[in-house]
Amino acid sequence: MAQTGLGAPWVSRGTGRRFDAPRLPLRRRFGNVAFRVSAALGTAVVLAFLAALTVSLVEGSRPAWHWSVLTTTTQGTAGGLLNAILGTLWLAFWTLLFVVVAGVAAGTYLVEFAPSWFREATLFVSDIVAGIPSIVFGYVGYLLFVLAFGWGFSTLAAALTLAMVVLPYMVRNSAQAVAKVPTSLREAALALGLSRVRTIWTVVWPEALSGLVTGMVLSVAVAMGETAPLLYTAEWSQQLPSLHLTHHSVGYLTYVVWTFVQEPYPEAIALAYTAGLLLLVLIGGLAVLGRMRRRI
Repeated sequence: MAQTGLGAPWVSRGTGRRFDAPRLPLRRRFGNVAFRVSAALGTAVVLAFLAALTVSLVEGSRPAWHWSVLTTTTQGTAGGLLNAILGTLWLAFWTLLFVVVAGVAAGTYLVEFAPSWFREATLFVSDIVAGIPSIVFGYVGYLLFVLAFGWGFSTLAAALTLAMVVLPYMVRNSAQAVAKVPTSLREAALALGLSRVRTIWTVVWPEALSGLVTGMVLSVAVAMGETAPLLYTAEWSQQLPSLHLTHHSVGYLTYVVWTFVQEPYPEAIALAYTAGLLLLVLIGGLAVLGRMRRRI
């Protein structure tokens, strides 16, 4: 049967007979309308804030709109942002590498092997860790990686610190993605003689790939937006990122945003807005790619 509208008659596709559908009570109809209006207003507020942020970044960065910003390194509080752009991507690459290995393994173990009480306890602790201010992780990374391990301000120290910050998000997303894979697929693979590990590798992970990619995108987005942990572990460098993972400082965009916007020089302020706009483009692009991959 097909309904022609709220409170309208239902038409049977087989017999063509009409049935009068009861109208919803006025209170429920009012509640539905109120909910839809509230949802629309909430969406409009979010979009308005995003539009205001984008317009502010575009207007503030306009004085720095020239190709040299993308092709030259920072010189004092002027110059370009090539070192910060490449440094941000370099740190994001290593952070993602550590987070994917640890996060996917942890999420898979919690769903596939761990008892329910251990899984719930681990996810609860993970959610608590996710609420810890990132500057605490930065101080821990400074004491552990920079001083205790003797790596100095470096890519490795910064990437591992960022990995600690975003690992709870990856563990939660990985566990949810793996848990959504239908049990029937696992049972079919096991019935065909596949081992448990082989089933996870060939069946579970491919089916959970869209959720895992979403977790990766979220992790990279959070890592790219962090400043406090990097101040303690990566410091700042006006040079291009070095292939040496230790004892070499790294430049990154959030440092430019946090530091240069406080300078009294128009060139520095324009660079800060430009760095913020680049971060918005990078993170937004990752989000779009994640959504596109999820629909494939």
